[in-house]
Amino acid sequence: MLKIISLFFLIMIQLFLSVAQAAEMEAVSEVQLHKLPMQRFMIHVATPANYSLNILVKRKYPYGKELNVEDKHLQRGELKRLRDFIRKLSGVIVVYDFRTDKKVLEYNLPFTVDNPDRFCCGQFYSGVNEDVWDGMTLKGGKLESIGYYMVYAELYSKDDDYDEYVLSFTENRGFK
Repeated sequence: MLKIISLFFLIMIQLFLSVAQAAEMEAVSEVQLHKLPMQRFMIHVATPANYSLNILVKRKYPYGKELNVEDKHLQRGELKRLRDFIRKLSGVIVVYDFRTDKKVLEYNLPFTVDNPDRFCCGQFYSGVNEDVWDGMTLKGGKLESIGYYMVYAELYSKDDDYDEYVLSFTENRGFK
């Protein structure tokens, strides 16, 4: 009987140690992800239409007219890094109908073969303070009701080169 109780405690100790090790490994994998600042904002839809979501990231090397060859090379390289950064974002962006408190659109990132939504095209915006924001547009969806909607984003990245991003939710202009 003592052997059975000892064996039972030995098995329980091993079980607790394996659970603790699994939790520690999970914590390590979560540490590798860099959480980007959460964003929430409201939009007003005046006319039902198809909408798209833009993810814009502030560039470190702004565009300029008088650039040397090295700066131009840095700009081209940054554009590729920035678009790779956006494509590899993970997390979720959800659009809620504020009136009904129901989810109307959801973007699960990153996009994979199982998750076929994709980025449509590149975007480029120049800010007031000569900041340059570059990014990509996500295919949107139809918002069928006039009213207020809340856009909520919780995004993560393995790359911590960029941590400042802006979302905009706009009516489609000529592409689907």
